Amino acid sequence: MIAIRVRSDMSAALSALQDVDRQADYALARAMTKTGVDVKAAEVELIKKAIDKPTPYSLNAVFLQPATKSRLQARVWLKDTPSGKDNHMLPLIEGGGRPLKRFEQRLRMTGYMAADERAVPGTAAQLDAYGNMSRGQITKILSQLRTAVVQGDFSNASWSKRSMAKRSTVAYFCTRAADGQRSGVAGRGRAQYPQHLPRGVWERRQHAWGSSVRPVLFFVKSTRYSKALDFFGVGERLVRDRFPQHLDDSVRAINAAFFLRGSR
Repeated sequence: MIAIRVRSDMSAALSALQDVDRQADYALARAMTKTGVDVKAAEVELIKKAIDKPTPYSLNAVFLQPATKSRLQARVWLKDTPSGKDNHMLPLIEGGGRPLKRFEQRLRMTGYMAADERAVPGTAAQLDAYGNMSRGQITKILSQLRTAVVQGDFSNASWSKRSMAKRSTVAYFCTRAADGQRSGVAGRGRAQYPQHLPRGVWERRQHAWGSSVRPVLFFVKSTRYSKALDFFGVGERLVRDRFPQHLDDSVRAINAAFFLRGSR
């Protein structure tokens, strides 16, 4: 987190205020907030340069908490939680493993994916312009793998005519190991036979001439990210460079308003 506070003697700048006692805190809060705006904009530009095809969600991951007269601190950090620990950008800033996505959590909770694994797209994955999987395809996969674990959740695929019709052309199943078995409603008929497919989620598509199988997700050992975003370095340099000028500008603006009120 980048925290913009008063860390040096600002008496010279603040002494120029016409009403120091009443306006000093306001001038400081205004300068901190304007510096925070600069820092946030710079962090967004950093994300654009460091990440290939960043999503709007990634570009909006940075937030600014403005300073106030009663709280002389502006904060620039990641959305989601106060600590930012659930934000997908955090490993690129601090290093470490990628957090589990929601569908990966479901696969892990139901035993399809191991605790130290992550899911990566295969050739049959439906990706958007940013490289993320289609929500519709993820929903179908989780339904057919019967991953609903909460009482009252009826999202699991069933053997009703309607449910079977939906997967008559495209169906999904999970493979657990090279010498294991297939899981999910689409793999039920072949579950008793050993199979050779790598661990992951597969698509079986019916054609006029037969059927074909393609990988949708591969389960791989999770990797650790190196620090790709100099988030703190960029922020600290901007605070050092921009805050004094913003404080001077704030003092001038407040004095101008003071004189304007006095001339009325």
